[in-house]
Amino acid sequence: MKGKMVLLVAVMVLSLGLVGTPASWANSLTFQNVTFDLSLSGSNLLLRVTNALNATGSWLGIETLNAFQINNYGTASNLSASGGGVTWNTVPGGLNAGANGCGGTGGGTCFNTPSPFMPLSNDFTLTVTKGSGAFNLTIPDQFGVPGPHLKVFFGGADQGDGHGSLLSATVPAPEPSSLMLLGAAFAGMGIWRRKAIQI
Repeated sequence: MKGKMVLLVAVMVLSLGLVGTPASWANSLTFQNVTFDLSLSGSNLLLRVTNALNATGSWLGIETLNAFQINNYGTASNLSASGGGVTWNTVPGGLNAGANGCGGTGGGTCFNTPSPFMPLSNDFTLTVTKGSGAFNLTIPDQFGVPGPHLKVFFGGADQGDGHGSLLSATVPAPEPSSLMLLGAAFAGMGIWRRKAIQI
């Protein structure tokens, strides 16, 4: 019985620690079978994209990443992006569906690359660095959902315009309740394992 209590207390402390450090968890969004994760690594912001070659819906057949925009990311300024084997241009303002993807209205920072655009792989990460300020992935959007706003402009889709949908969505932070459920699941597994060993 004492062993169970020690295990339960340890898991509860771990769970509370997880809830108290949401920045260590990636903000995540899946759209048309493609997953976008935003996370912090030191002072950098990482955008990881997975399953792009298995996109569905209007993104079926996408081949390149032409541009992306991030908004609602804190006080970070003088941003630049790297990754994907291409040179990214930094353009203040919004993303649109034009040829180069950037130059629209709105806040945030848009990043595009001249043709040839970045060829897609099934798992890639882009790094956004800042000159000053700080990234914050928990600021609520206009609907109260915490997380940065991401726009993505792909190319090569099996659509008439060759692009498919222009993603424009908040990449939400993990909910504290979800982390508590995870902690409870760990606790349950620990107690079950302890019982299995005793029997």
